Amino acid sequence: MVKTIAPVATSAVALAVETITGFDSIDSARETLFQIGTETLEAERLMARGKDALDVLDANLHDICKGLTYVEFMKVREFHVAGAVDKLDSVDAAQKRWERQVNRMVSGFSFVRPKSESKDAVRKAEAKEKEIAKLAEFSTAELEEKRKSLRSQDTDASNREADKLRKEIKRREADAIDAEKAVVIALRDKIIERAKALAKSGTPDATALLEQVALLLG
Repeated sequence: MVKTIAPVATSAVALAVETITGFDSIDSARETLFQIGTETLEAERLMARGKDALDVLDANLHDICKGLTYVEFMKVREFHVAGAVDKLDSVDAAQKRWERQVNRMVSGFSFVRPKSESKDAVRKAEAKEKEIAKLAEFSTAELEEKRKSLRSQDTDASNREADKLRKEIKRREADAIDAEKAVVIALRDKIIERAKALAKSGTPDATALLEQVALLLG
């Protein structure tokens, strides 16, 4: 069976062009731009394959890391970084890549990093919880007002207290963002689950619903 290739659409104006500024001839322009078009297509295909592969690797790492103790998690990190360094990556770059992947696990899968169980880490965590509890009675707006007031005093003690309030404000903002992400992730999972059920049923009504969803999502 002979496959027919559709001709590339051209305009009446394009047909009249005999050369393009910057090129010696129209043949030279055609050759260069043809190559750019071809390589752009290949590059975008590579990017798409890379994104798909990265999504799979993020999911695989998440499956390994969820439920691990802190010590196990750090050992996973050690092996992960070593794998990149073995391919001539620098240690610093490999560590940053690990952090980026863990951050994607946090945002994409609601992954929770294991906490260190050392005495020092436990002590710091307890102190942080006490500080959070102490400031719980104040709204974020009140904390911001207190922070500005302390900062205006411009003493070492007031600046230290202002820094504590700033950290608490940032923590609350991060928690609010995480809560919003959790809602979005739950909604996404619900949509996917429903779409799978509709696709499996294969009824005309189910197909119509899927088509409506596809139109809404663009």
